[in-house]
Amino acid sequence: MGSSPASALGLCRRAGSTWPALLQLFLLAALGGCSVEERRFVDGGGGAGGTGGAGAGETSSNATSSSDATSSSEAASSAGSGGTCTGPSDCPAPPEPCQIPACVAGRCGTAPLPEETEIAPKEGDCQRLLCDGRGAQVAVAADEPEDDHNPCTADTCVGTTPKHTPQPGSCPEGRCDDVGNCVPAECSRDTECGTSTECLRYTCNAGLCAAQPAPAGTFCNSLQDQCDGAGRCIDCVNSGGCGECCVCSAAHVCIPA
Repeated sequence: MGSSPASALGLCRRAGSTWPALLQLFLLAALGGCSVEERRFVDGGGGAGGTGGAGAGETSSNATSSSDATSSSEAASSAGSGGTCTGPSDCPAPPEPCQIPACVAGRCGTAPLPEETEIAPKEGDCQRLLCDGRGAQVAVAADEPEDDHNPCTADTCVGTTPKHTPQPGSCPEGRCDDVGNCVPAECSRDTECGTSTECLRYTCNAGLCAAQPAPAGTFCNSLQDQCDGAGRCIDCVNSGGCGECCVCSAAHVCIPA
């Protein structure tokens, strides 16, 4: 059964004089009157209701702040471990030298170095390490042989491999042998190797003595004899040294014609 505004107002006045404030509030809400008490609750004024509302608001705010702090702490920890980031410096270095750390949309990743970027340059290894533009490295041949500081070798590149080939010549200690070692020299001039003749010539070449025989048939002994090709001067080889009236026997001896 409904009540009129006037009767409700009368009840409000009587309740205010005889009941506690909290009981008065519930009763007035049930009767649908007391517009003055409704404005006081919405505005958050004093009383149990207002105080309770404020306390609930403060608790919610504190909970939100605590949640935000926890999230921020977790984000910082994740960034430190290479997960999330605010810049490339927050991310770990990639193991591949042709890649650099990158931070994209707050997550750590990698980015490739430009194509033909040279990495770990090294002189004398006959190769260059270049980036392919996709994060990998490739080796290309380079004519940059390593100097082994040996005067008895020639330094070259065979593809991407250094090679040191023995070469003849002189060296500080003497001469270079056949395997690229510097050994004491046998000579410094031809006369140290022996006495040359018409059919055998001694030479000193790069610290080594050499004996070079004259070709067979070379005239010797004032054009009367011939060299046999082994360094000896004999009567004849092809009758050229026997004169017109003689011939050369099988034993290389001149006989009358």
